[in-house]
Amino acid sequence: MQRFFSADHIFSPHTGIVPGGILVTDAQGTITDLLDPESASSVPEQVQHFSGMLCPGFINTHCHLELSHLRGQVTRHTGFVGFAKELLPKRNQFTTEQIQQAIIDGEDEMYRNGIVGVGDISNTADSFLQKSKKRIAYHTFIELLALNPAAAQQVMQGGLELLGKIHDHPATIVPHAPYTVSEELLRLISENNREGKMLSIHNQESAAENEFFEKGTGDMLELYRFLGIDISWFKAPGINALRRTLPNMNPDDPLLLVHNTFTTAADIRFTNGIFPNLYWCFCPKANLYIENRLPDYEIFTDAGVRITIGTDSLASNDTLSVLEELKVIAAAVPYLEIETLLHWATKNGADALDMPALGSFEKGKRPGIILLKNLGKELRMSSAAEVVRVL
Repeated sequence: MQRFFSADHIFSPHTGIVPGGILVTDAQGTITDLLDPESASSVPEQVQHFSGMLCPGFINTHCHLELSHLRGQVTRHTGFVGFAKELLPKRNQFTTEQIQQAIIDGEDEMYRNGIVGVGDISNTADSFLQKSKKRIAYHTFIELLALNPAAAQQVMQGGLELLGKIHDHPATIVPHAPYTVSEELLRLISENNREGKMLSIHNQESAAENEFFEKGTGDMLELYRFLGIDISWFKAPGINALRRTLPNMNPDDPLLLVHNTFTTAADIRFTNGIFPNLYWCFCPKANLYIENRLPDYEIFTDAGVRITIGTDSLASNDTLSVLEELKVIAAAVPYLEIETLLHWATKNGADALDMPALGSFEKGKRPGIILLKNLGKELRMSSAAEVVRVL
């Protein structure tokens, strides 16, 4: 049985915006056709029509579902080090039942907000049971932390053990961030990624991160003091976080750089030719929550790099909604067309996470269908925009 959906507009990355288009699926939601209005005469009468724009389901390329119990627990605008110092002691002050219920609720929020695929960070196995239900497609990033090279082997072994608990969806072992991984651990992670799966790393989320590598000074030292970790052995290489880290990773591996709040145009040029399969993930609401600052989006759009969208965790956000992230970017860069924003949130995300069945309304795919409402006559991503899950 075929199903027919029409709307004022239909967006797919491979067609752009089709006014009055008709989307055809089979009973399971697999796309069989995307028709222009001229073909409407050949379509049966049982067409579901929607006011607004139909779009493939959103891809959230950076989330921490296991931290959903920390919604509203951490103070805003304290800067990254202040945020981490407040979060870490609170993380384990909840029962298993509270953590699991928050994970269920967090996933349900993503589902209702039209998210069909997620790149999710895991430091524990807390979220694995919910992910196994396959309500949403996941790629889990098992995240490792060890700045001291002497700890690299032990931490890697722990990551492999955690990875071994995942049997029902793709997963890779990844580094947390430049300031928490040694060159030795980066090497071990690259060696383990024999299949060339997507890797992910938090990048230049704070100015303190760059200062730590450039001068060996700043707020990162306070964070390590707070954690009781001796880094007296550390010698700053005199270059920023990105330039120290990328040369220690395999350039053949696909890589997702997350946050990029303090990345410069010179940093972007530095990556050119080094990592041919590089994606830049933005989580604007988390950036505002923690640092009260946004990346310079224009240097990325001017450079023509591949951009994806993430929500980060409910420890640093009050929603798990790709649409809400897009609204922040649209307000910061008003000239961005809605097609560009939606391309980032659908096709680019699906490509980055290697989810080929998602991201567009091309024949044979099953990307989910969402409805975007209140875009106005000019089709702008305004604060009034809403998302409704259709399929």
